[in-house]
Amino acid sequence: MAAVLRMKELNQLKKDTVLFEQGSPVRCIGIVIKGSVMVQSGGIRRIAGKGAMLGVSDLFFQEYLGDYIVTEDTFFYAFPAENAGEWENFLESNPDYRGIAVHSAAVEFAEYVREKEALCRFAADLKGYFEQNHVTEELAKEDTALPFQRVLIANYRETAKVPLEIHKKYYFESREMALYQTEQISGMTRAVLQASSVVNRYLENCYRSMADEDLYEPGALFGIAYLKRRFLQLQKIQEENRKAKAEALSVPLEKLMEVLKDSMLQILKFAGIAPKDQKEIIASVQAFVDEKDRMSTQDEIRKIKKQITTYFFQIYQNCVFRWFDNASVPIAVQLFLNYGYLDERLLDEEQIRFLYMQMQETHDKLECRIYTMPEWLKEIYEGRKEPSRNNFEQDYRDFLREEKRTGKITEKQEAEYLEDNRRKVIFEIENMFTSNNKIVNGKLSTYVPILYKDEIYGHLDRLYLSKKQICDEIIELEKKDFTIFQREVLYTNPELKIDKEYVIKRVYPDVILTPVYGTASSMWQEITGKKRDTPGRFIFPVIAEGELDKLVTKAFGRFHWEYCRCEQGASWNNIQYKSLTSEYMDYIQYYRKNHDLTEEKREKIKAQILKARNNSREIFLIDYELWIYYESKAALKLNKVARLILAAYCPFNKEIREMLKSNAAFADALMAHQKIFGEKKREWEMRIKRRENKNLEVPQEFYDTYRYYADN
Repeated sequence: MAAVLRMKELNQLKKDTVLFEQGSPVRCIGIVIKGSVMVQSGGIRRIAGKGAMLGVSDLFFQEYLGDYIVTEDTFFYAFPAENAGEWENFLESNPDYRGIAVHSAAVEFAEYVREKEALCRFAADLKGYFEQNHVTEELAKEDTALPFQRVLIANYRETAKVPLEIHKKYYFESREMALYQTEQISGMTRAVLQASSVVNRYLENCYRSMADEDLYEPGALFGIAYLKRRFLQLQKIQEENRKAKAEALSVPLEKLMEVLKDSMLQILKFAGIAPKDQKEIIASVQAFVDEKDRMSTQDEIRKIKKQITTYFFQIYQNCVFRWFDNASVPIAVQLFLNYGYLDERLLDEEQIRFLYMQMQETHDKLECRIYTMPEWLKEIYEGRKEPSRNNFEQDYRDFLREEKRTGKITEKQEAEYLEDNRRKVIFEIENMFTSNNKIVNGKLSTYVPILYKDEIYGHLDRLYLSKKQICDEIIELEKKDFTIFQREVLYTNPELKIDKEYVIKRVYPDVILTPVYGTASSMWQEITGKKRDTPGRFIFPVIAEGELDKLVTKAFGRFHWEYCRCEQGASWNNIQYKSLTSEYMDYIQYYRKNHDLTEEKREKIKAQILKARNNSREIFLIDYELWIYYESKAALKLNKVARLILAAYCPFNKEIREMLKSNAAFADALMAHQKIFGEKKREWEMRIKRRENKNLEVPQEFYDTYRYYADN
């Protein structure tokens, strides 16, 4: 039974109280003043925290669309409202709440869309498993499709990211605008929940069918991708897994918060921060903890965040050096180094427990090398990796050379610093780490490097990026774009009388997880140093708001472009030297005169250039994303010219090309790939035969390169 609320008063609610019941008539709406409320419907759920306005979407349908359950002791201010007419009156008499309402509705919609997409992906992952077990239940795409354009979804997802203060100012003067937006979002939210219910019923029916035939074996399902994170119906298995993890923890979960008491003081003490500086840091963090709207963009809160940011990287540097030489590191410091955790008051206990358990996770050897930030810095400290480039495209050696040239250091110091791994770590923190933490956070107006719950939309178990998950997503992209990690690299072998040949070598990237909550990924450098057969460096947030496949596709789409520029050097945009960048630049520069493009297509290209702010790499990225998401499924989104370029330099794998063969629109594009690889195959066939005819040994690299062109 739902709680009885006092209208226009502050209601104190205990944990597990049912605030509203799904299907019951709407009697009121309200705002979470303190605490949090879980809203679940259609097999998906979300957590509404402090400042969220609840019940707005339900008003337009006069019944609550989900169950609202209090997840911790909560203060809730209730307003009487039963229908859209009363909502209109409420907005008329309460202009201060207009922006809050739109912001809350947009956040609710964005979170439900993300949960719905995760549920759909999980259903797709399980499809093969169900078929193997003779489950005939089908999930029709039309039943789960949303009845509005993708651009609307994208629009309201972006709306949810706009700071609350901006919403409040923008909608203060217009009841009509706030009313329209909340009504529009409410209708879309209901559609998302209905589509989610379809997927949820499909999964329930599949499992019911398996149970009827004694086929249901949770253990058999455990290895399926994303199971633990995305299938709400297997929460019992998740809980058992959580308990098993808890048994292996160095500190029992029930004692964790006791151990983490005064985390900031523990971290500052471990870092060896001077007492005077400690006072300043504590004062800044205390001001941030006390701030009612931590996502505000007002000058005062920006000043506090700037102070915290200044201190953060110095504390991090001190902690990481002590961690290198210290086997006994407090849990608070471990959480700080891995996740940007600084103060237990800035996160919910459930969130802290989750992060603590993730530190215990281990993985088998992955195809891609993926590091946490402290692991990466340790690689540099112990001499296994060199520092990344700085913002001026200088590597560590170039930087020291410039320092010597400008008289800041002597030649002797340059030689010493080149071998000083401690200085290398400091260089990495001050450049790559500092820059990328802000880049991948993606919220320049509200950025602060410490982790706090106000910026986290949704459950951490659906936002946290594990190493395996990132590796799996990168391999999934490679399955479509099979050339992405293949490099033409110089091969010499004097013993076999080979002076100079270019063979194919697969080079997987280095991926670094930076300790921040973020919305973006970063392609920091396409190679290491000067050699082409070295890995690129990519940065991802350890907790990500966006969908991982999109973060990966964006990062590696940019990599395609930057690696080609690196490979071609000064000729990167010279059409006389055929390459991805030269052909694409020629296409963009002269599209108005291209007779293969209709006037409508030219206008689309013009709009694309404006959207990318005339940045050639970002213009290409838009086409690359369409190529990966749509064209790989025979959905025509590119014009003929762009399709030919992408097919030549970012070809799909053989399986996808076979599927596209029957589509006339892809005929020329497939021929372009066939021509390039056919010529290369013949070249290598002749090269190998010449050596065999002369009784010369053929290196394995030659055979591998031939097979690459012959098999693909």
